[in-house]
Amino acid sequence: MRNNKSLLRIILPVLLLAAIITTVAYFSRSSWSSKNTVWDRLVNEDMNQAKTLQKLGKLKEALAIYEKHAANDHPVSMFYAAKFYSRGWSKAPNLNIARGYYLKAVEYSFPYRGETAYELGRLFQRSKGADCNIVAIEWFKNALKWNYVKAALQLAIHHEKGLGVEPDMDRASSFYEIVVAAENEQAMIKYARLLINHKYASKLDPAKSEALVNQAMILLKRKAHAGSGTAAKQLGRLYRRGKLVFQDNSKAKKWLMKAAHLGSTGGMHDYAHILLADTKHPERHPEAIQWLRSAADRGHGGSMTALGRFHLDEKYNLTRAASVMWFERGSEVPHGGSLEELARLYNLGLLVSQDREKAIEFAERGNRLGHSGSTKLLAEILNEKAASELISPNTATIKR
Repeated sequence: MRNNKSLLRIILPVLLLAAIITTVAYFSRSSWSSKNTVWDRLVNEDMNQAKTLQKLGKLKEALAIYEKHAANDHPVSMFYAAKFYSRGWSKAPNLNIARGYYLKAVEYSFPYRGETAYELGRLFQRSKGADCNIVAIEWFKNALKWNYVKAALQLAIHHEKGLGVEPDMDRASSFYEIVVAAENEQAMIKYARLLINHKYASKLDPAKSEALVNQAMILLKRKAHAGSGTAAKQLGRLYRRGKLVFQDNSKAKKWLMKAAHLGSTGGMHDYAHILLADTKHPERHPEAIQWLRSAADRGHGGSMTALGRFHLDEKYNLTRAASVMWFERGSEVPHGGSLEELARLYNLGLLVSQDREKAIEFAERGNRLGHSGSTKLLAEILNEKAASELISPNTATIKR
């Protein structure tokens, strides 16, 4: 098993590098050429059958149909097969297989081309390479060019946080405006936060922020009542945080419970934390832990990190030894909190063999995600390393 893991550590970076090289080659073209798809009645009937199976929860059967036609370079089939592998539907996530399908599908002119480019951007956001944020930005630009407006939200976030590009609030604002015009509630909320953040004094606009929040609340409530778990989760978070709307814990709990039952993994995570914060009803804590496990099993990195931390602190009758497993799972999503915790464990030699280089690697990955805890820890570890290198291990004297 250990040899297999060592082999994977060698192979995966090589595969990622190959994907980046392929992507750079795509972007170096003076203009994008498009392959046309030939309409085939039998293939389209199979696509309809696969979508029906997917709705019925028969995911393995649906994937088998998608992969059958993906083998013949059918772009829609490749798109859906890639989604299965990137989301972990029916089997464990495999980002390399997903990336391969997306890279082949995006060469075709078909209805999901823009969304395919967007999904490639999201995959590179989750990848480990130092240049992955830069590559992600290029894919989001192509997605926007191919009329997938949601990509503007990711471009806004990259420019606001300085991920793969220098921070630029003017560019961030222009991208937020594009996706806000398409009535994207998440963009409205994020843009509203930017407009009241005193860090960006030149962008302060409380009145516009309030208008955006009010518009988002109307749209979110409409969608939540129609059965959207994502909308219910967003409402719960807004009421819980109380920065853009008046804080109301009862409304937060109501919406997050609805989100959890509607299948939102973020809703499950937040609802679990509300139950755990209720010290008057500890009998509900096991239910909360189960919600976290359900979310984690569906790929929610924040839930993996939370479970790892609870195990590490031996809370809720959880054992410490299992914490590393949860952090490792979270690091593969990747989630910044898990990367920070693994960096700390390796730096201290707690539950794992002490390894400063591994600690730096995990902290650097978290830093590239824009995770502030990882950034702070990375600086601390590098300072410790620099200080230790000034002292000779044999003579314990200061090097000059």
